[in-house]
Amino acid sequence: MKKITNTIKSLVLITFVSFATIACDKDFSNIDSNIQGIKNFETSSKKFPVVSYSQKATDNTTGVQTNALPSNLFGVYPDPNSIYGISTAGVVAQVVPSNFSQDFGEDPVLESVILTIPYFTTLDEKDADGNSTYKFDSIFGNPEASFKLSIYKSNYLLRDLDPSTDFESPQAYYSSQEDLFNAQEGQLLYQNDDFVPDIKEIRLDEDGNIVPDDDEDTEITERIVPSLRIDLNNPTFVPANFWESLIIENQDNPVLSNSNNFTEFFRGLIFKVEANGTDGNMQVLNFANTAANILLDYTNNEEIEAGEEDTRNPTAYRLTFNGIRVNTINNDFTLPVPPNTTEGDDRLYLKGGDGSMATLELFNGNVLDDDGVPVNAFTYFKDKEGKWLINEANLIVYVDQDNVTDNEPDRVLLYDLKNNLPIIDYFLDSSTNTSEPTKSKITYAEILERNSEGKGIKYKFRLTEHINNMLLRDSLNVKLGLYVATNVNLVQNSKIEGMVNDEDDSTLNLFPTTSVLSVKSTVLHGSKPAMPEGQRAEFEIFYTEPEN
Repeated sequence: MKKITNTIKSLVLITFVSFATIACDKDFSNIDSNIQGIKNFETSSKKFPVVSYSQKATDNTTGVQTNALPSNLFGVYPDPNSIYGISTAGVVAQVVPSNFSQDFGEDPVLESVILTIPYFTTLDEKDADGNSTYKFDSIFGNPEASFKLSIYKSNYLLRDLDPSTDFESPQAYYSSQEDLFNAQEGQLLYQNDDFVPDIKEIRLDEDGNIVPDDDEDTEITERIVPSLRIDLNNPTFVPANFWESLIIENQDNPVLSNSNNFTEFFRGLIFKVEANGTDGNMQVLNFANTAANILLDYTNNEEIEAGEEDTRNPTAYRLTFNGIRVNTINNDFTLPVPPNTTEGDDRLYLKGGDGSMATLELFNGNVLDDDGVPVNAFTYFKDKEGKWLINEANLIVYVDQDNVTDNEPDRVLLYDLKNNLPIIDYFLDSSTNTSEPTKSKITYAEILERNSEGKGIKYKFRLTEHINNMLLRDSLNVKLGLYVATNVNLVQNSKIEGMVNDEDDSTLNLFPTTSVLSVKSTVLHGSKPAMPEGQRAEFEIFYTEPEN
């Protein structure tokens, strides 16, 4: 039912955008044809008021939904904008066998249990011997800093369906539920008080052992991209025969016969992350990579070929991460002052994760009419229907350089809070770039402009069709949301725990997933009239008008 609902929503959105495009063309043609018959017309612009204020997505007791993310945050991030403090991100993940009811053969002996989860990396270069070096695609903070990593067998059952809805709706899990999962920690499988992610290629010999960098004699039979790679059968942590009794000795048990039975029996892993002081780094783990798995390598006495009775048969049992995954995110950031929803805030606090965003209300206030008399801004604007041809409408927000470093996010997104989608200009922007999302949709929302020192100056949005819809088609003047984005191509939303949207859109109930997956933050100047030009948020409409 969920897939059907999502499909219907997608079709409605596509239809809406298509009709809007046709309508826009028609409206432009009609207005343009009227103007063409007039010899004199004037092109000008007018600035309109905007009220902007910060809103925190959660209240530090609630969280954002994280069990439907395409990838997962992992580690410790001390935000360089000290306002936001330190964030930690762990993962709770189901594992599912790649094969069910496996026959482990005669006299099976477990050789190793190896966890592998690739990082997001890019190949840098490859030498004549086939050795590759890589660069991290997604690491934030100090790559050489450490944090404490513990991996436990989980005793918490992650459900597909919510029992509170009679199992009719999908179960949502939230970033705030770390304590719930930690209370169900089972056997400790691994612990490292000073874990540091390794960017090196993993080189293996024929027995699956790691070949050191200075070993030039051992034949390398397998190469693996940089990954979180851990021995989960280390006797320092794991009791003897733990995995044998858990998996191999259950080969005739129904618990290994299908995914439902297995996830009830072996409920997954808890990746618990803790900070070491005030430094650290955060990665994005690629659980969706086909190389992400737990490999139980074992041998048995099955014959490989006739006459080789003394040779043990090498084989493997693979557990994949194709089940439910939940990101737990810990951060104690609170807004320095309560949001001023009437006059707006001096500063706007934007933060990823279970973070913070800004709400903007266009046309909120008065403007001088054509006779110099103060009038309601939206009433004045609506009176221009049939009189103005809107050429462009821009919104510019400026970075508060006194409160940020040079590590601001390159992109922020502007959302329609009524429909919890980017504004229509996003969907009409053909500059989509899937290989480099930072460079995608740059007509609708420009990449952060920086100065010669790398510090952010401003973000600029074009909302021409959004404004045209209000003037020509009586669309609502909805509140807009401004969010940090890590991938502007991703328009999926995550629920906010315990929140339901109200009629005037003042209560957030959804948070863009692209913002949940971002660790970055920034501080922007607000829109109070007392703020000087070049700092105050600006909303300006450029138009063509016939001369009387």
